[in-house]
Amino acid sequence: MKILIVDDAPDILTWLSALLVKAGWEVIEAADGIGACEYLESMDIRIVITDWMMPGMDGLSLIEWIRARNEHRYIYTILMTSRNEQRDCVQGLSVGADDYLTKPVASTILHARLSVAQRILQMQEELLTQQSRLRESRDLVTRTYARVREDIKNAAVVQKSRLPYNGLAARSISTAWCYRPAMGVSGDHLDIFQVGDKRVVFFLLDVSGHGVSAALRSSAISQLLRPISGMMDGLTEHGPGHVLQRLNRQICDGNQDLDFFATLVMGDLDAATGLLRLASAGHPPPLLLRQAFGAVEINFGELPLGIDDSICYSNQEIMLQPGDSLVLFSDGLLDCEDSGGQRYGMNQFRNRLENHRQRKLPGLLEKIEEDFDDWRAGAPLADDLSVLLLRFNPEHLHTEINEAKKYHVG
Repeated sequence: MKILIVDDAPDILTWLSALLVKAGWEVIEAADGIGACEYLESMDIRIVITDWMMPGMDGLSLIEWIRARNEHRYIYTILMTSRNEQRDCVQGLSVGADDYLTKPVASTILHARLSVAQRILQMQEELLTQQSRLRESRDLVTRTYARVREDIKNAAVVQKSRLPYNGLAARSISTAWCYRPAMGVSGDHLDIFQVGDKRVVFFLLDVSGHGVSAALRSSAISQLLRPISGMMDGLTEHGPGHVLQRLNRQICDGNQDLDFFATLVMGDLDAATGLLRLASAGHPPPLLLRQAFGAVEINFGELPLGIDDSICYSNQEIMLQPGDSLVLFSDGLLDCEDSGGQRYGMNQFRNRLENHRQRKLPGLLEKIEEDFDDWRAGAPLADDLSVLLLRFNPEHLHTEINEAKKYHVG
């Protein structure tokens, strides 16, 4: 480590230099402040011992110049002078000197002060190294976080691309849905598809947890529920409860440690007659919105999927009347809290829903979302939210039949 000695007295300069070289230091000598500045500009010098009183730039001005440079690596400065008043020491330290020595200086004192300087500079080097590592770690985390965000964004696009179209699911069944992930990707999934000429199958799935792990499990389960997987075999003959039983056994086989569970409500609807069959695995009860009587809960008692492979899931059959709507939703709707910590809850949701039951399906969904957003007042979603609406509209079917009859020649 280099030490710069600055003194206009040749004898002091010679004595100090010999003393420090003998102790193993690499010494640079300067006779005045200007010369010292030139050395500091061109060399890596970490310690400066300077006399106070010198012609031209004195020791105080030199120290002020060193501090004004704002170098990345710290330079430890020791002000050496025959001035021994307390106010002189205070003045020297106030301009930026790290230490103050009064002439004549004993060699033992000088060595002890330099040991202190060396320890402080070593600590500063360690801090700089730690700061550099922290910056590297921060940059790595920032880059990794950006990649993760991009991956989640892309995964969310894929999730949404697998959602069904809104509108007519069959000639007499209209649909509408909303899908809001709480963390970019969702543990919820919903789907609607037609089986044969007149049967519409639908489900709403909610996997426990949030984020990527829940989304991956939700995607895997929803893949099993696609018609091509074979899981739907037997639905027409035995109803959705039969599908839930088969699905539950398969999930339980891969969930021996009970790492997660899933709630699911599934149904099929006959587009010609309005016969609805429903089965649920621990899902919030759907609401049947009758045009004439308001909203009625459809309650089930079975456990969620993935807990007990011996559970039997039953079907409920309901005959829909023209204009009746079925409302499915995940628990992210009911569990949402306002600023006071009060849950949205089933009673409030049902009452608000009944107020809008005369609306067309897209307008009904719009009001559901509007009421929900008013309730949470801008607070972030704590859980994934999904809502699925289906309405039985046999007038669509009758209109097509009547139109066909007009052009029939018998």
